[in-house]
Parts: sequence; structure tokens; C-alpha cells
Amino acid sequence: MEIIEALGAKFVALLAVAAFAYLLLALAPLLWPARRAFSRRNRLERPWLFTATVAALVYGSVYLVVAVVAIPVQAYVVFVAPQLQEMGQPHGSWLVATSRFVSQWWWPVLPVALLVSTVGLTRKLAARWAGICAVLAT
Repeated sequence: MEIIEALGAKFVALLAVAAFAYLLLALAPLLWPARRAFSRRNRLERPWLFTATVAALVYGSVYLVVAVVAIPVQAYVVFVAPQLQEMGQPHGSWLVATSRFVSQWWWPVLPVALLVSTVGLTRKLAARWAGICAVLAT
């Protein structure tokens, strides 16, 4: 109750709504394909498999891209850039600045990236899902 008194009821309610929206965006790779797979008019066959497949592909691909980009960039920022700066040749200073910006603001971008990739992958995979299930049955 002290936090409500310190911040105000409206602000605490706004924080709760923002946290819930963030949670829904982070769970989009599970919720969006489930909504598509279990819809009444166009129910997909093997809906649980469809939901799990889309979620695994989305989470895996997004985090693979993050790892493939972030690990080399952070290695450059930590090990190479300080040495170049020390030698008076600040090559890649734009990369260091970009890396610092991304490291501070990754958290609002990640759920949006998950949502965009989820919607795109769900559309592509749903159109081909009957053929995929037919191949799995043989």
C-alpha cells in the first residue's frame, strides 16, 4: 500500500496495465498461433502441434538473430574498441554507440519483434499446415 500512496493510484494502475500488455506481447508466439489453430471456422488439424511449432520457430529465430548479432558486437565493444580508442584510431565508434543504445533499449523492442515475426510466421505456416500434416502422417 505504501507504493500506491507514494506513486498514486492512477500511476500504479497504468504500470499494471503496461506490465500486462508487455506480458501479452511476450507471449504472442503462444497466444496468436493458438487463436489461429483453435478458431471455430478454420480450425487447423493438430492445433497443439501447430502452436508449439510456431512458438519454437519464433522464439528460436528471434533469439538466434539476437545471439548472432549481439555476441560479435559485444566482443568488439569489450575487447577491440577500447584498444583502438587507446591507439587514437576510433574505428567503429558508431558501432559502440549503437551497441550502448541497443543495450539500454532492447526490452521494448523485443516483444514487438516477437509479435511481428509471430504474425508473419503464423500466416505462412497456416497456409501450408495441411500439407505438412499430410506428410507427417505418412
